[in-house]
Amino acid sequence: MIIRSIKVMLLTITLWAFVPASSRAAAPTWVGWSSLTADADPHADMTVTLPAHQANDIFLLMAWVRDTDETATVSGWTSWGGPWDRGTSARYWLWWKRATSSSETNPTIDFSGTTGDAYAICAVYRGAITTGDPWEVKGTFATGTSDPAILTGITTLTANSLIVVPLGGEDNNNSAITTTGTDPADYTEHYVETTTGNDAMFGFSEAARTTGGETGNVSVDFNTAVPVGWGGVVLALKPPATLPMAVIVD
Repeated sequence: MIIRSIKVMLLTITLWAFVPASSRAAAPTWVGWSSLTADADPHADMTVTLPAHQANDIFLLMAWVRDTDETATVSGWTSWGGPWDRGTSARYWLWWKRATSSSETNPTIDFSGTTGDAYAICAVYRGAITTGDPWEVKGTFATGTSDPAILTGITTLTANSLIVVPLGGEDNNNSAITTTGTDPADYTEHYVETTTGNDAMFGFSEAARTTGGETGNVSVDFNTAVPVGWGGVVLALKPPATLPMAVIVD
């Protein structure tokens, strides 16, 4: 019995080595995002109403303030290690969390101050690994004033990872964004804006990369003109592993 089990295990491992990327687990997918939460100067702490979700979905929460001298925390959520400042004009944050049910508590962003307009939004993704950190690669957060926004590319590690590009903008003079790269070349974009305070926008984009490797720099082109300034990053969300069916060897 022991020898037979060892044979099954070895055969399964051997078969896995030859499984093409196309037959492994599908890439994670975008599910939706919350309404844009906004508070004009002087702002207060902000509670974001989560979009519909289910257990093991991955939340990605982004916030920014038109100021650079305060801290922000979200209880029970994992920080990305920011904040990131665009000069002395704006400060950006990112947090993530894995849902344990379909009724997660709405997160409250606890700011240390009240100066400046504040904005936040939360996206939800489905189909990523269900244990550990699902973000297999985290790129370098960038800020700027160029149009398009150029974000440094990453090198993914897993076939069918989902490339995710969250970006915040400091005005609402657009109606859409167009996101492109080398591999993947084209992205699905989501755009929302607000007139609260001195205006703001968020643009989240995603595309699956069928094999592991370099994405190249990612360009986020604004529909009308650069929204004063922006901050964003390129990420990779990891799919679960799918082993081929084991063959019993007597």
